[in-house]
Amino acid sequence: MKAGLGLVCSVLLLSACASRQPPAQTATLQAAFVARMLPHAKPAAEELGVAPELIVAHAALESGWGQRPIRQPDGSDSHNLFSLKATRSWEGDTTKIWTTEYLKGRKLKRQEVFRAYPSFGAAFDDYAALLLRLNRYADVRNQGDDAEAFARALHAGGYATDPAYVEKLVGVAHGLQLL
Repeated sequence: MKAGLGLVCSVLLLSACASRQPPAQTATLQAAFVARMLPHAKPAAEELGVAPELIVAHAALESGWGQRPIRQPDGSDSHNLFSLKATRSWEGDTTKIWTTEYLKGRKLKRQEVFRAYPSFGAAFDDYAALLLRLNRYADVRNQGDDAEAFARALHAGGYATDPAYVEKLVGVAHGLQLL
């Protein structure tokens, strides 16, 4: 239990440091992000059989609590809170940005094409549809409020290449409980 709490504190501290905001202001920004995203997360969570807070935690991790949005070329927000890439089958709008990937243990910067949405609601809907449609994410479904099982299943399904992804997502999810 102490190790888990230490990880949560570390993640929250790193979030505060990365935001370049005083810790109290960071907590306020994080609480505002949760309040804004929770209504969008609830229908997606119901479809997936997971707690809406896990989906909000995933969006928070991927978007830096909404402070690092994926931008369109004109500077507008793509509303892609989950860093979903645009595959060949994607028929919606896209935007291209630089991102960090881990390939064979090596950290690389690459340009990738990401999905773009007209709203946050559309992003949450597509996120749930993707996790429901692809068999590789079958273990993500029906995890209830088990943050570790949810994060492990996402990572095992290939959602992220960061070797520390599970710990980061679990830390953010547990941190939501402290807000």
